[in-house]
Amino acid sequence: MKKLNEKFIRIADVVSWGMGTPTNIAFWILAVVVWFALGYTQRELFARGDFLPDWFTSNAWNFPLNTITTLAELYIGFLVAAAANRSERALRKMIEHTKQTVDRVEEINSKQNEILKLLVDYQKKELQTESEVLKEVQSLKK
Repeated sequence: MKKLNEKFIRIADVVSWGMGTPTNIAFWILAVVVWFALGYTQRELFARGDFLPDWFTSNAWNFPLNTITTLAELYIGFLVAAAANRSERALRKMIEHTKQTVDRVEEINSKQNEILKLLVDYQKKELQTESEVLKEVQSLKK
């Protein structure tokens, strides 16, 4: 099951990447232009049915191109959605990691502030002690 899931993920990534490339867009624009050009210049081929196989243009299939394109759109939609879901999960993990990092930095900063306060208090006591000693020494000199 894991191998199947990994294959699906690879296929979804490739398809979602490919669907967004300019090459893909250009290919489909060209395909539509060729389709219209053939329809305009070769009307008789379409009218006689010589251009396409009978099963492809029969009423029983209701023009299979519609079925094929509809299914392709459906599958591509699922694949792109799967890639988007993976991307969103990765983004959420990054946001959570960033939040944890910020929390840790704030915790370290708080501890540093406590240490700094202790050092300042200690320095004040030392200065006060030095001041008292200096006063005593000066009083002895007099």
